[in-house]
Parts: sequence; structure tokens; C-alpha cells
Amino acid sequence: AQAVSVQALTAWTDDCATHRVMAIQGRCCYLAVGLLLASLPRACARIVSVPDLHGDFDNALQILVAAKLIDRDSLHWIGGDATLVQTGDITDRGNKCKQIYQLFFKLATEASEVGGAVINLLGNHEVMNIMGDLRYVSQGDMEQFGGADQRARDWAPQGWLGSRLRQLPVAHVVGKVLFVHAGVLPDILKHGSVEELNAAFRAALAHVDASRKEALADNDMVVSADDDKLLGEEGPVWARDYALRDSAGICALAQEVLSQVGALRMVVGHTIQNDFHVHTHCSGRVVLGDTAVSKVYGGEMSFQEHDGNGGVTIYYPGTGERVILPPLEGHTVNMEPEGKLFKVGLSQFAFMCFGILVAIALFLCWNRRRSMKQTPP
Repeated sequence: AQAVSVQALTAWTDDCATHRVMAIQGRCCYLAVGLLLASLPRACARIVSVPDLHGDFDNALQILVAAKLIDRDSLHWIGGDATLVQTGDITDRGNKCKQIYQLFFKLATEASEVGGAVINLLGNHEVMNIMGDLRYVSQGDMEQFGGADQRARDWAPQGWLGSRLRQLPVAHVVGKVLFVHAGVLPDILKHGSVEELNAAFRAALAHVDASRKEALADNDMVVSADDDKLLGEEGPVWARDYALRDSAGICALAQEVLSQVGALRMVVGHTIQNDFHVHTHCSGRVVLGDTAVSKVYGGEMSFQEHDGNGGVTIYYPGTGERVILPPLEGHTVNMEPEGKLFKVGLSQFAFMCFGILVAIALFLCWNRRRSMKQTPP
């Protein structure tokens, strides 16, 4: 009886040990599967950018519909968690600037409710209007606002439009892309970050408002040297260096800025491309996106879709043309036509393979243990 008890106890101990080993292996298997799932290619939220619109409400609608961001009939946001970036210059030249601003502000509210975002950037024409330079305002635009006096009130610091425009950024980074109206030069980034640059630009506009308020009847404003640099030809809404200078020197400046802000590409508008098609400089690091969308120029409607890892597809809704930009050196991108964006890097692929091998090994061990347990003595 004692021998039987010892044998039973030994069997029970072995069984417990087997169960413990199997439990540990099971947990490891679950962990391996979790690691595997984490390493699989993941869907990225869409990033869509739209260039200068200059008062062309109809073309703006066509672009947003083609990008599957708004419903054609209701004009409500249907872009889900997508991010829409408009790189400035909604105003001037065309007649329906007011309607475009109202649409984008409405879409910003709707997008935020479903995890999306609408980012409007300041362009040089917004800044010109804020500073009182109305040379390019059309008569039709004046009428849409209800006359010159009402337009002035709407654009004022307390107006429904002016108050909001003065809070807009001049640059924004999303999905490893730096979006800006004209370009960011290294000297302008002395503030340290994009956020600090935006804060400095807002402060400069506030100084202009204060100076205009105190100015004499001839509108003789006093602007500090720092403000003048931010608002002037070297600033982010005016600088044409990246568009007009294609050299190793300017590309070094672009790379310096991109490295500082943690971006792979810089997307700009401002300078109309001669053939009304998007072009690149600096081996694709700088994307020149102004295709003269507004009918006042007779250009081409366009928008860009970014995959968050350097990949860019250009769409031309007017012609149905679609162009995929060459990938940046050292970055693998995979963009599907319908906007489902995925990215797989080399390290991610290796991690995925390792997870598969670990899962297979643990499964084989677990299965062998189970078979041994079920085999009769």
C-alpha cells in the first residue's frame, strides 16, 4: 500500500509539473501571438493636403469630394479619422473666400467628433489681409461679405473670421511631413520647434494689430526686426528659396529643418508650378504643391495623400490622373489606390518573422507535451 501511495504521489507531482510547464508555454504562446499581431502592417490614418484655393469654392468642393473627405450632397465630413491640411491662401483673387473658410471651419468641428482633424495654415494672402493689404481682394469677394465695411469687421481681431485666422499655425507636422505655405528656413527655426515658431508668428501678428491701432492716418506701422523677419520675405509664408533654388546648398538647408522637426518631407504651396503639376526638389524631400487650383489662374485641381512614412500620391481630380512619387531613400512604402495605407519597415519585418518562429516553436512544444500526456503508460 505504501508503494502504491508513493507511486501515486510521484505521478501526481509529475502531472502537476507537466501542467505548470504547459501553462507557462501557453502564456508564452499567447505573448508570441501578441507580439506577432503587434508587428503586422498596420493601417494608418489618411493624411490629405490641399494647396492654395484662392476663392474657388467650386473647385475646393470637387477636390474634397474626390478625396472622399466630404459628402457630395450634404457637404458633411465623411473622412473618419483622416487629417486634412490646407496649406494657406484661401483668400484673394477669387470671389468665394468666405464660403471656403466657413466650410473648413465646419469640417474641423465635424472631423474632431470622429477622430479626424482639419488643419488650416496661414498663407501670405491671409497675412496681407490681416495687415490691411487688400490689393488682391476681388469685387465679388467684397460683395460676398456684404461690402467693404462688413468685410473689414469680419477680418478684424474680434471678427468671426479675423479672430480665428490669427490663431492658425503657419507650420504643422503630421505623419512625418512638415506642411507650410512657402517654406521654413533654418534661421526661422531659431525658436526651437514648430510650436514655438507658431507662437512667435501669432505674437508678431498681435504686434501688427497693436501697431495698426496706434498708427497715424497714413497707416505708418512700426514693426520690430524679429517680427519683420517672420512676416517678411524670409518668413514661412513668403520664402521661395525651396521653390526657386535647386542646389546642394538649399537642399542642405531643407534637410537641416526636416531633421530638427522630425520630418521626412516638406510640403509647400505658394509658388505656382509652370505646368500646373506637383514637382519635387532635393531628391523628393521638398514637395512643391501649388498647381493653380483656382479658375482665375486656369490651372489644375490637385491634392496629395501621404502615408505617414514618406510615401506620397498626387491626385488630379479634373483629369483623373494619379501619380505616386518615388519613395525616399531608405524608406519602404506601400500605398493602395483606395487610400488604405500600410507601411512595413525592415526592422518591423524581421520582428514579425521572429514572432512567427517563436509562435511555431512554442506550439510544437505544447503539442508534443499534450501528446505525451495522452499516451497511455
